[in-house]
Amino acid sequence: MKITVITADVISSRTAGMDPNTMVNSLASIKHTKLLVPFSPSRGDEIQGVMEGWLPAPQLVRILRWHCWPLKLRIGLGIGYHVGPLTKDSWQLSGPAFFKARQALDMLGKAKTPGTTLVTGCQALDTLANSSWLLLDTIVNKWTSGQWEAVMTYEKAGTLAAAGKILGVAPQNVQKRCKAAHWNQVRQAEQALGETQYLVATCNPKIGESQTINHNPVRREKE
Repeated sequence: MKITVITADVISSRTAGMDPNTMVNSLASIKHTKLLVPFSPSRGDEIQGVMEGWLPAPQLVRILRWHCWPLKLRIGLGIGYHVGPLTKDSWQLSGPAFFKARQALDMLGKAKTPGTTLVTGCQALDTLANSSWLLLDTIVNKWTSGQWEAVMTYEKAGTLAAAGKILGVAPQNVQKRCKAAHWNQVRQAEQALGETQYLVATCNPKIGESQTINHNPVRREKE
C-alpha cells in the first residue's frame, strides 16, 4: 500500500513543558479521511502517524502543529510503502516510507526553528517540494495564537460568519486575522504540494522501493 509517514519530534522537549496525557488526548482528536494510522507519541518526545497514499493531504502537517501548539515541531515526511501487515500502532511498522521519514527528520538536525522536510527519493521532486515547505514554514512560524485560532476555526467552520460565532468575534476580525496569516497563500501552497502524489511515479516509477537516497536537501539557515 502507498503511504506517507509523518514523523515529528518536539523541539527542546525537556523545557517545553509537555504533559503526556494532554499530548495523547490532543493527538487522538485529530481526524482526517486520509489519516490511515492515527498520530501517537513515543520515545518521550516523538510523534508519528501514517497517511494513506503519497502525500494526498499536506494540510495534516499544519493540523498536527495546531494540535501540539504551543509546542514546536521538526517534521519529516517519507513517501513509499510499508512492510508487513498494517497495524494501528505506527511504531510497530517498518518499510521504505518509514526509513525516508526518519532520514527527512535527520536532515533537519537540531534546528530550534520548526521545519518540515520531505523525502521521496527523487532529487528533483524533493528539491521542489522542500522549497515550498520552507516558504510555508517561514509563514506559519510567524502565526500568533490568534491567527492560528482564526485559520483553523475558519477552515473547519467553512464561513467567516460561522467562525466568528464560534470564536465570539465579528466575522471581519476573523477575516483580518486570516489575511494577516496569509491563509489564502498557505492553502494554495498546500494544495499544490498535494500534487506530489501524481508526480512521484512520473519522476521515478520505483520511488516506493527500498533504495539508496542521495540528494542535496534545501538548506535552512541556522537560527
